[in-house]
Amino acid sequence: MFCRVIEFINEQMAVLEFHYIEALAGKWGASEPRGVPHLEKYVEEHPEMFVQAVAWVYKRTDEGTDPEDMRLTDPTHIQNRAERGYRLLGALKRIPGRNKQGDIDRDELVRWIGGVRSACSELGRQKVGDHALGVLMSHAPVGRDGVWPCESVRDALERIQADDMSSGITMGLFNSRGAHWRGKGGDQEREMAEPYRKWMNALQFSHPFVVSSILKPMFDTYERHAEIHDSEDEIQRRMRH
Repeated sequence: MFCRVIEFINEQMAVLEFHYIEALAGKWGASEPRGVPHLEKYVEEHPEMFVQAVAWVYKRTDEGTDPEDMRLTDPTHIQNRAERGYRLLGALKRIPGRNKQGDIDRDELVRWIGGVRSACSELGRQKVGDHALGVLMSHAPVGRDGVWPCESVRDALERIQADDMSSGITMGLFNSRGAHWRGKGGDQEREMAEPYRKWMNALQFSHPFVVSSILKPMFDTYERHAEIHDSEDEIQRRMRH
């Protein structure tokens, strides 16, 4: 009975967080959102809510028709629903697939992702669903070995090997960088690239897909930006003289 009461309270809290999601979570990619912890746990237990948010935000990419209960005709209602779905997807930071101890379990995570991917595919939204999953996975913590992403997430990504998830991860990582400072030339970009170099070296043999589709593109992009800033500073130096 006590567990049922707690479950009911958590569900009601999730409903409230969803109702006030704009105030609690802010814009997608906000650096310091207040968070929606009950809603995140609810989505973990009900992955169909994640799928529904994807369907609200993105149109089908095939010739199929959505189920009747998902169809709207009023443009204002369609827009409002899309905005709610967008905020929900942006508010989620907690990696699902947790065990009873609260740790991310690789097999549970693979199962959760698989269910979402299958449902998104049935609704003609496989690619955008994978991309949204990737943005969520970009919030994975660093592993116990000091390497990002953590062991369970990197294992799951290596097993699934979905390119659109990888693109979502890289987008999520770039959007979460926060404020930038401009030092000398490309110093900042090289500083941001260095962890990716270390993680690439650590995972190059055990997780080649994670390295080639996520870590290396991130490293290469920061290095390229560093070279651009070096060139800009050199041009400005010459103009001053």
